[in-house]
Formats: sequence, structure tokens, C-alpha cells
Amino acid sequence: MHPAIIQRFPRLGMLWDRSKTAAADNYFGIYDSPTLFPGTEKQFITWEALLQALDFDSLSIFLRKAAGRVTAVSNPDRGWSQLVESMNEVRGYQHALSLGYTTVRLLDEQARPLPDIEAANTAGRCLIEVKTIQESDDELDMRGQVQAPESGLPIRLKRLLKKRYFHASNQISGHPWAESARKICYMVINLDLRTLLADENKELLQTYIQELQTDVEIHSISQHWPANPNVA
Repeated sequence: MHPAIIQRFPRLGMLWDRSKTAAADNYFGIYDSPTLFPGTEKQFITWEALLQALDFDSLSIFLRKAAGRVTAVSNPDRGWSQLVESMNEVRGYQHALSLGYTTVRLLDEQARPLPDIEAANTAGRCLIEVKTIQESDDELDMRGQVQAPESGLPIRLKRLLKKRYFHASNQISGHPWAESARKICYMVINLDLRTLLADENKELLQTYIQELQTDVEIHSISQHWPANPNVA
């Protein structure tokens, strides 16, 4: 990672420094010149802003958890998806701040299953588990091809949302605050293009999410569809 890039994005530089910098599959290893492509520049600006919002202890936890993921390529088509999931946990931290919680921190899940985030303010406490929904394998196979809108939520997506929601509920239930705190599953949903192209699927997704909810709220974001304050 070029020194000029580290100077501009110091917290990403810290993540690079904590990772296996000599590894051939290091995500940041190819950025060895002082300039970035526009798409990468935009992504680095977003990621750096997310990391700058973290308090010192939360940043330390993030670096420990994410450092190994900088060189973790799940498969060639999905790339560094685990690193993206770590960044999405920081999005959950930022979401807690946006909800008005003044004390927010990432949790260290080494010892036992816990949610990703705990937050508090004078009005009460909150627990947040972040879940990332990736595109399907079919979507990866069809990238670069012309696709037509497909009305209706795919069965695979509905099953995955349900599975991740119940897993999030279990993670949250392991926290000592679980009985009295507000509980949120924060979902970052990456939809297949053919699902995204059908505008009616936005309402279908919101309806399905509302039907899933029990005592754990679901707040969600998905690409190109702005977050709904009632469910996101």
C-alpha cells in the first residue's frame, strides 16, 4: 500500500499494517501507486469515514477481527467478502449513532456468541447484530450479461433472510442486556440484479421483513433502494 494512500486513509493504513502485508492475496497489496481508480477512491473514502467514526476501543476490536480477512478470499467470484462483512459491522455502529445512541461500541465475540454492537443513551440500551446478504451464485455467473426484471422475491433470498434473522436473534439473546434492551438485526442486503430491476420487489421485500420480525427489529439497507426509516 503506497505511503501516499496511507496518509490519505490512515485507518485503512492501520488495517493494512495489521494484516499479512506480504501475502499475494492481500486486498490492499495492489495499491502500490499514489493514485486510485475512481471506483476504488470512492470506496476508500466511504470505508475511511466509517472507521474514523469508531471510538478507540472499537477500532482496536475491528482491527483484530478484520486483519485476517484482508487476505481471506472466499472464492475468486466473491473476492474479499469477509472483509466487506467486517466493514458492514462498522455500518451497524454508525447506524446506532444515527438512532441517537451516544455510547456505542463494537463487541469482542471471542469468548462466547454475542451481538456485534451494544449502544446506550439516557433513554435506554440497544443491541445490534449485523448480517450481510450476498448475491446468489447465479447472479455471479450472469454478471456482465443483459438481465430482465424478475417480479417476486426468490425463494433462496427469503430462506436466507429468515436464517440470518434467527441467527441474529440467537446472538443477541446471549448478551446480559437482552431481556430489557432494544434489539435490532441490521441487514445489508445485496440483491440480484434481476430482483433489483423489478421496482415492485422493494415493497415485497419490506413486507417480508416486517412479517419476519418478532421482538428483534429488522433494519435493512440494499443497493439503490434508500433505507425506509420504519424498517431500516
